[in-house]
Amino acid sequence: MIEERLLLTLAYVITSALLLLFCFYTSFSKKIKLSGVVALTVFYIFSWQGYLGILGWPTSEELPEKFNINWVVIEEPNKVLNQEGGLFLWVRELNDADKPIGDPRAYKLFWNIENQKKAQDALHRIKEGEQLNGRKSYGVLNKDNEGKKSNAYEVQEGEPELGRPSFEFVEVPSPDLPPKTLIMDQ
Repeated sequence: MIEERLLLTLAYVITSALLLLFCFYTSFSKKIKLSGVVALTVFYIFSWQGYLGILGWPTSEELPEKFNINWVVIEEPNKVLNQEGGLFLWVRELNDADKPIGDPRAYKLFWNIENQKKAQDALHRIKEGEQLNGRKSYGVLNKDNEGKKSNAYEVQEGEPELGRPSFEFVEVPSPDLPPKTLIMDQ
């Protein structure tokens, strides 16, 4: 994180130095030079605010097909304030051997009552110390919704819940260890 901020700051300094060279050593009019300085200043402000705005926010990209769940946050819809609910899952992708790979990432999912119940159950199990893996499933609310038409993030006609992804959780099995052998002193 610090390295990224340092690189971004260094890029700003280099760009400013190039702008200074442009202002001192070109024969353009003062209006063009001043508009270049103003444009760069506005760019700095907006790009820095944009950078700060995306730090730590969950993605609404598609969940991995198989994942290890680290934590769940549930925000129920608020009809009084007209706010949609959301399910926030902190997950790590699983490889073919069902081992977590990569860094954890936060995902925001569409809220519905069935997914909320599954997420709440998973949260209770995590709090009790269980390790859980999950996988996406589709068409939970509409069993006829199968195949490519149940793409997770395409907008579909009808109720907004139809065709949205769901998930299911399973406890991570204990690792298979080789049998222990007794070594006798000779």
